[in-house]
Amino acid sequence: MKLDSNNSFFMNKVNHIIFITIIMNVFLVLMKLGAGYFSGSKALIADGLHSASDIVTSIGVIIGIAIAKKPRDDHHQYGHEKVETIAAFLLAIALIYTGVKIGLGSAMSILHEDMTVPGKFAIYAALISIFVKELQYQITFKIGKKVNSSALMADAWHHRSDALSSIAAFIGVMGGRLGFPILDPLAGVIVSIVVMKVGGEIFIDCFQQLIDVSIQLKELESVKQSILKESRVQCINDIRTRKHGSKVFVDIRVCVDATMDIYDGHCVAEEVEHIIKTEVNNVKDVIVHLDPFPDYDEEKEVF
Repeated sequence: MKLDSNNSFFMNKVNHIIFITIIMNVFLVLMKLGAGYFSGSKALIADGLHSASDIVTSIGVIIGIAIAKKPRDDHHQYGHEKVETIAAFLLAIALIYTGVKIGLGSAMSILHEDMTVPGKFAIYAALISIFVKELQYQITFKIGKKVNSSALMADAWHHRSDALSSIAAFIGVMGGRLGFPILDPLAGVIVSIVVMKVGGEIFIDCFQQLIDVSIQLKELESVKQSILKESRVQCINDIRTRKHGSKVFVDIRVCVDATMDIYDGHCVAEEVEHIIKTEVNNVKDVIVHLDPFPDYDEEKEVF
């Protein structure tokens, strides 16, 4: 099956943004590693390695999102959206690994007192990196938010963590040149903490999605109130939601008049489905089960 026109437009837009960020990252990696090596800045070298990891993860995001947007098939009847969550999950692991590697390298420099005064060019390299990485974050996060892509937003936070690491590198370089060389590797340690924190937050969010976490309870309560107010539903016996990548699936059991005919019951089910899709963003499918009222077992919990 081929991607529909909406998905094709989506993929073209996402690929365009990621391609631009990859080109920017290649430039930053060469600049920061070169500046770090020739100026003797460990913080800038660590920052350059962080940018290098951005290139790999951005390519992974492209592949993950492309697979996630494929329509459902006989073997994946609920679609492929969770592939996007997996891509973000792997990105989180890459962030945590990068953070640990940066932290260990910087900590070893402090322990062995392997500290040098960074060259002047390292200052300009760090400033350029701060500007470019923050620009990448703003562009990527804006598009990710617009299309509700967890992988793209995770990639955006990867860029933001790189911008923060560049700020720490800048502080370290300036500190080293002002007579405090320990600030350079110390900045590397701070960078590692920031990167691991961002990676951990993304990891937890993706893990929740992989075990079918529900939408927020406040949002769920709002949906219930709208259904009872705007439809012919007498009460709600059960409602379950689960996030499936960027999409949401909803199963709901509602009570209707026991004397209602099949056609009217079908209309009520469509009313409920319409309300849910209006109230909740990115709903992919709604299953509505009708129970008779008041003959329904009163011992069961109702909402």
